[in-house]
Amino acid sequence: MKSHFKILVGLVLLLVVAGVAVEGHASGRIKRITQGIFLYSNWDAPYLTLDTCLDMTITHAVVPKEVTWYGRNYGIAEIGPGAFRGCRNLTVLELGEGVTSILKGSLLDCPNLRVIKLNNKVPPTLDNQHPFYGCSWYEAIEPYHTLTTVIVVPEGCEEAYRKAPGWKEFKVIQSHMPDADDLNIDEIDIQINNLESQLEKVQQEERRLQEELDALRKAKTK
Repeated sequence: MKSHFKILVGLVLLLVVAGVAVEGHASGRIKRITQGIFLYSNWDAPYLTLDTCLDMTITHAVVPKEVTWYGRNYGIAEIGPGAFRGCRNLTVLELGEGVTSILKGSLLDCPNLRVIKLNNKVPPTLDNQHPFYGCSWYEAIEPYHTLTTVIVVPEGCEEAYRKAPGWKEFKVIQSHMPDADDLNIDEIDIQINNLESQLEKVQQEERRLQEELDALRKAKTK
């Protein structure tokens, strides 16, 4: 009798666990997905956030429109915080048409980024009010990228991007992939050096002012 009871309890527990697993899969409650070179996250939403590029040496990255997971399609809607940060060899980044926002730190420390191709006719938010990772455009992408990176958009959407927050800061927005005339690497290197020199001067001035402020505070407390 006791053995029958144990078997019955075991079957009930098995059915409960199976039911939870099926319910969880049906509702799409997944947390992390790795496909190809990208790690994605999902918090019970119909779309994914691209969390991390797992290949830091990549030169040309293509973010797909969607990912299939256990028979269900999930669109890629966000480029998450720091997703490509530190991909120093990255030259060309292509984003699927489902991407609607690029979050804080996504493209920082990518000094060789020369082309961002966007397939969404509506400009993704680059200067946004995300509840957790909201940022100004220069916190999502390096300020010098506005001079050194060509933005490629769907034909007929150039003006929309030229007026959009963040994107309007870019010097070159066009509907075709750049050629040698669009992208002068030597000139870009000169611009980068100039900007880095300006940044160094600003940082030195910031340190000087901070030292003066600290000295005044100490004098005030004496």
